[in-house]
Amino acid sequence: MKKKFKLKHKVGKKFLDKRGWLKKILDGNFSSCIEIYSKKGSIRANHYHKKDQHFMYIISGECIYFYRDRKKNAPTKNKIMKKNDLFYTPAMQEHMVYYTKNTHFLAFSSRKRSKFDYEKDLVRLNMNAYPYVKKKIESYKKK
Repeated sequence: MKKKFKLKHKVGKKFLDKRGWLKKILDGNFSSCIEIYSKKGSIRANHYHKKDQHFMYIISGECIYFYRDRKKNAPTKNKIMKKNDLFYTPAMQEHMVYYTKNTHFLAFSSRKRSKFDYEKDLVRLNMNAYPYVKKKIESYKKK
């Protein structure tokens, strides 16, 4: 039985002792983990992956995550992601991120992230031109 898509995931609780603390963010089989810093007002992603899937964990900052299930020809949706949020992007899901604040995050991917492998699996889009996305970004710029 196929699991229902779940965008946001819970991270573990902090375990504290005299040395400091640790917190489990994610368990899984990953081929890469990338640390990324994005400036306020910038856009990243704006594509979908044929096979890759990934998790993003926000260390600091805030962004608007836009997503759309291509297989179901679903409408575009969005969610505000903030510090300590962990969220998932499956294969064949269009996605774009608009950064409302300077944002530092980790991306855990199921496939290699070498330039060749990444480009072979990637289909670029122009989600920022979608009327729904444009309208949402403009409303945040006015805040």
